[in-house]
Amino acid sequence: MSSQASGLTETASKWALLAETGLGPQDEARLALWLDEAAEHRAAYEAVLAADQALKRHEADAALTAMRMAALRVRPEQRWSARSMAAGLAAGIVLVGTLGWWGAGQFLGVSLSGGGREQIAQYATAAGERATVTLADGSVLILNTDSAAEIAFDRRARTVRLVKGQAQFSVAHDASRPFEVLADGRQVTAVGTAFDVLLLPDALRVAMLDGVVRVSSEHQNAVQILSKGEVMTAHTGQAVVIRKADTARLAGWRDGVVYFDETPLREAVEEISRYTRQPVVVGDDQAGALRVSGAFRITEADAFAETMTDIFPLSAKHSANGRTILSSARM
Repeated sequence: MSSQASGLTETASKWALLAETGLGPQDEARLALWLDEAAEHRAAYEAVLAADQALKRHEADAALTAMRMAALRVRPEQRWSARSMAAGLAAGIVLVGTLGWWGAGQFLGVSLSGGGREQIAQYATAAGERATVTLADGSVLILNTDSAAEIAFDRRARTVRLVKGQAQFSVAHDASRPFEVLADGRQVTAVGTAFDVLLLPDALRVAMLDGVVRVSSEHQNAVQILSKGEVMTAHTGQAVVIRKADTARLAGWRDGVVYFDETPLREAVEEISRYTRQPVVVGDDQAGALRVSGAFRITEADAFAETMTDIFPLSAKHSANGRTILSSARM
């Protein structure tokens, strides 16, 4: 882990330890300011919280239990400082990341092979799950619901292939090894930055949260340069579109919220259905063309259809296979 990433993890660990013992109003305000300073801060803090939960759930593992106790236990005779406690917790986070278990995600495998000691790992989430992973270089990967990624790091390259779904990356700086994300025939290259990648059935979307990335394609010679606040959408067989957008909202799923702004109901339903095991579908074109605006918690995705019937003249019917069908009331 780079010294910069290590320091960030340690700072996040300090805040997590303070929050566990209780924050006063002033400290709460300071924590909120720190989290809002950079996407990397929030990602690191969420990674620490997820790692702490992982350690708690693996209490049967003697090594992990010992590490957690060393991080959280204050022994008067040793007079541990907040810094040393945070460092211990940070070490525990690295161990959990190495073992490959994180949050709700399912770890699929890690191996070391070849003279370059390549680390290969696969991570996946099921519907309704999210997972946070601190990679070997200190970068943070957050997988959204029903997503999968494959990681291959060695001394010369850092490569992640997004197999399906959506992922957010907070990349640790390493000029000697650019960080590359492969998805839908395109390569997103970054050195130290934060961005969100979404694989759709017929398109790829890249949203820039911070820094700059270069997007190239195996099918085209053109290269797109994206900076903070820009979103690139590449539909199959169509020209690439780059626009300014509220990228924080596009990445709101990280905080458990999805935002719609005059979004066709058909598209909104496709998005919200990613977070539930009982998908919602639109029954007719008239219903699908309705425009939806607002913020919706992904933990309440199952209530989305009912909300739509309250807002619009729609009826909701439940099919035998568990789907909820939204149709115009006249249907």
